[in-house]
Amino acid sequence: MVRLKLFFNQENEVDISGLNNKSTVQDFFDGVDEFFTENPLPCDECKQNCCKGRFKINMDSISAKKISKGKVERIIPKLFVNAGENKLEVFMVAGNKKCRHLNGLSRCLIYQERPASCRTYICIPKSICYKILDAAIVAEMHHAMRAEFLDVVIKDRTTPPGAIEPAKALRQEIISTSVAYGCNNYNEILLKDCVRSDFAHSNVSQEEARLFHEIINREEV
Repeated sequence: MVRLKLFFNQENEVDISGLNNKSTVQDFFDGVDEFFTENPLPCDECKQNCCKGRFKINMDSISAKKISKGKVERIIPKLFVNAGENKLEVFMVAGNKKCRHLNGLSRCLIYQERPASCRTYICIPKSICYKILDAAIVAEMHHAMRAEFLDVVIKDRTTPPGAIEPAKALRQEIISTSVAYGCNNYNEILLKDCVRSDFAHSNVSQEEARLFHEIINREEV
């Protein structure tokens, strides 16, 4: 089977080859890591301030389990939460706060366990295929994190009784559409399952989903 790889296409965009219906999220992450090893970016000279800035990063259910050594409830209180109407957002860092997982030199202290939104981020031009995968993976992993958060809320003895049933209903709604909830490794999640426009939480349009699956089928021929 051809291995998933990243490369520079004719437009000098980061593109993907070797995609197929069995490609996993871990395959994609491995491809990104290998690409950067072979094409190191001049981060020390860059003015984008990627990891050193102040911004929101979606937390990732699998990353959260690894960072907390399987005890997600330990780090849930440390996550920034913004609950709006029919909405639950769980962040690792928010607003004017800097990421707590950077050392004094702004180097990542959890690089091997960093969230999907950090793993897929590339500050250089990307192909449409890469952009679709980036949006779909980050949305799916954050969707699963919402359910992980609600698991902790439901079990927490300090949660007001009136909030339990709404939390259970929202949790059930999330896990009914999530392909990542309950997974402990990225190799359990197929890329093709992340790229679905019918997911209510997805950042992928119908046209983008059609294009992505067309690319997969073309690569497998």
